[in-house]
Amino acid sequence: MKRSPDTICAAIAITALLLAICIPLRPSFLYAQGVLLPSYGQGKTIVRVYTDYFCGPCRAGEPKVEALLLQLVKTNKIKLMFIDTPAHKTTSLYAQYFLYILNLKKDFEHALSARRVLFEAASQKITAKEKLEEVLTQKGIGFKPFDPKQTFNAMSQYIKDDGVRATPTIIIDNGTEKQPFVGIDNIVNALELLK
Repeated sequence: MKRSPDTICAAIAITALLLAICIPLRPSFLYAQGVLLPSYGQGKTIVRVYTDYFCGPCRAGEPKVEALLLQLVKTNKIKLMFIDTPAHKTTSLYAQYFLYILNLKKDFEHALSARRVLFEAASQKITAKEKLEEVLTQKGIGFKPFDPKQTFNAMSQYIKDDGVRATPTIIIDNGTEKQPFVGIDNIVNALELLK
């Protein structure tokens, strides 16, 4: 049966439309669309870390969690994503600058260093953009602005999909099951089991 060029073009257009509707967005696809969702490590187990820079327990537990994450990423036991969770009204500013920092330099240890500086700035209750930029500059942390709207949308989708209701939270996704762990003690215990 011979098909006309119009029929073939229509079939291709319908197939493309169906694929666009049916294929869920993945981080690699999102990155291709200009969304900066960096991940670290090559492990099969994905760990998403949800924190708020103004969250006292997040700040207090960060050194313990950071040491474990560093070890797990360096040994490629996990693939790690940081997702800033805006519980405090100023967190969006900090999340924006964290993304600006990674837009300039995506190195894992640099990301950890930037998080330490941002947690420290939050503990000093810095809420003005200019003051935050001053602190980053004083600490030698550079940044490269871009429009983070699509990234924030992607992060919001992860927060929703993972059912995050409090910080600190991690989600451990081994490909067949997603497990949430809330609170520093639970997070540390869960990360220890991944070693």
